[in-house]
Amino acid sequence: MLKKIFSCAAFVCLLCACSGIPKEREVTVSNVDITGFIGSYVKVVDGTYKFTTDGDKASISVKFELTDKPNVEFHKDGWDIRLNAIDETGSVFDTGTYGFSCKEFSKISELLKGNVGDTKTVSFTWEYIDFAKELGKAIFTKATSFEIIDEIFKEGSETISVYSDNSANDSKSSTSEVTSDSEDWDKALDEYEKYIDSYIKILKKVKANDMSAISEYPTYVEKAESFSKKFDNAKGTMSAKQIKRYTELTMKITTAAME
Repeated sequence: MLKKIFSCAAFVCLLCACSGIPKEREVTVSNVDITGFIGSYVKVVDGTYKFTTDGDKASISVKFELTDKPNVEFHKDGWDIRLNAIDETGSVFDTGTYGFSCKEFSKISELLKGNVGDTKTVSFTWEYIDFAKELGKAIFTKATSFEIIDEIFKEGSETISVYSDNSANDSKSSTSEVTSDSEDWDKALDEYEKYIDSYIKILKKVKANDMSAISEYPTYVEKAESFSKKFDNAKGTMSAKQIKRYTELTMKITTAAME
């Protein structure tokens, strides 16, 4: 039933549109504002950076420098590091969760564990700029700087609390069950994201009047069936983190359908 609801609703919402976004935009920055954990330890190297787009997605590479070594433990607990463009008046072009984001967490982690003065260049990508054409056009015509928002690195060591009745065996069993349930939902959400990506791929083709979208419908249905089965078979309940991911993925497909 879940598969049918999503399949029908998604295809009913396919719309046509056009882009008209410039291919690139250079910005010269200094003293870039960085919020979140990494803001206390790294800076964006002053200089000129370039936003680029191929019409489907946009990206910008940013060079970070370690200014102070963390003297505390830290871990990853979130989704990504985001970048928002800013215009000459200081107004922020907030592209949200699925806007410009960096997934190269290992590079940032390595930088934080390095020596002061070390640098790393990472890419921020906006996968679906063509679904926010006006915002994309504004960024590529008016941006003069940007800000960085760290939503993944947190202070402290990562811990998982599991109920214990003073029995080592019960504790191990409980931990195993919690881990298994969590992995079930992670896999289900992975399939859900693949389904959404398939839908958006077809949506792009429909917007471009590309009739090959019809031939891809069977693949789209397969992905819908796959995520539906994963959801049906997942045990336990989603964690707060997984609920957040599910909500954001649902918003992603809803936004794509409404554009």
